[in-house]
Amino acid sequence: MKSYVLKLFVVIPFLFISCSEKNINNPDEVYELWLGEKPLENINPINGNYWQSAHFTNEYILFLEVEAHKKFWEVFVKEHNLIVDTLDNSFLISDKPDWFHPPKNTIKYKINDSFDQGSRYFQDTINDKIYIYEIQL
Repeated sequence: MKSYVLKLFVVIPFLFISCSEKNINNPDEVYELWLGEKPLENINPINGNYWQSAHFTNEYILFLEVEAHKKFWEVFVKEHNLIVDTLDNSFLISDKPDWFHPPKNTIKYKINDSFDQGSRYFQDTINDKIYIYEIQL
């Protein structure tokens, strides 16, 4: 019985420590959380916000503004199975940061999947910027 109680004293605090909410505003860190790697030389993260729940599941909301070459975007679209979202008024983002305002000249993309939770990707066709909104709840 003593070993059982001792294990509880070790395991329970670990659960609380490992399940803490994340709030990150550093664009380089947000980029790394987004793609799992540091930005390459020709990629410039400009703004970023990342929130992750305290749950053990991977629940997060990510906003990111990146300046990147068109080739990066072409590869990303192909690798992540993105398609153009043709519905103009089908999508509203709540609680977005003040800086997250994709210009009117952007092309809006979505994941080509029936399990779309609302993530959207905006390609600025003039300034080589990409605005990313990802949500996984």
